[in-house]
Amino acid sequence: MLFDHIQPLSDPLRQYLISILRRIEVRRKGIILERGKVSKYIYFIEEGAVRAVRFEKGKERTAWLMMEGNIIVSVESFFLQQPSTETIEALEGCILHCISYEELYEAYKRFPEFNLHRGVILEKYYPQSEARNRMRLKKARDKFEELMINQPDLVGRIKDKILASYLGVSPGTFSLQKNQFANRLKKEAAKMAKINQPSGPATIDKKMRNRKK
Repeated sequence: MLFDHIQPLSDPLRQYLISILRRIEVRRKGIILERGKVSKYIYFIEEGAVRAVRFEKGKERTAWLMMEGNIIVSVESFFLQQPSTETIEALEGCILHCISYEELYEAYKRFPEFNLHRGVILEKYYPQSEARNRMRLKKARDKFEELMINQPDLVGRIKDKILASYLGVSPGTFSLQKNQFANRLKKEAAKMAKINQPSGPATIDKKMRNRKK
């Protein structure tokens, strides 16, 4: 259920949200929110992946990426009801559940407990935005490693060109870091396999012969 992962909903609140939730399907490359428009809905992703796109110095930049189980919202546009500075686009065919701004605030009035969820959303998304900005200031290797630590499921699912834009590097640099990261993993795996190799009779005999030499 939408918002349940923040804190379990009371039955009356749950029933109210179920009554107002809309289920929509968005095709691949479909626009969920257009830059310059006011965000009217907050969404929960049941299936699919989306990204937010911003334009800086005439160039397109992927601001953030979200997949199943996440709430997506243009925070300032939705909560302040002002024009959005980003476009939200479906990268895959998506199934979304949404609630309008008016319906959400009616829920806050009817169910004061629900205000906790608003606070958690704001507390979650602003720090995430700051963390992404800090990540983009790092070296290319550190950026890629942070991606693999925090959002490894994106690699292989989302196009490298989009991930490069998300990290703030060129496609060529992203490809290089991806290959180097894979090589480092292989070396670490080989190293661990060598360390964990059992010392059988043949191995022990070889070590004894080397000592005698």
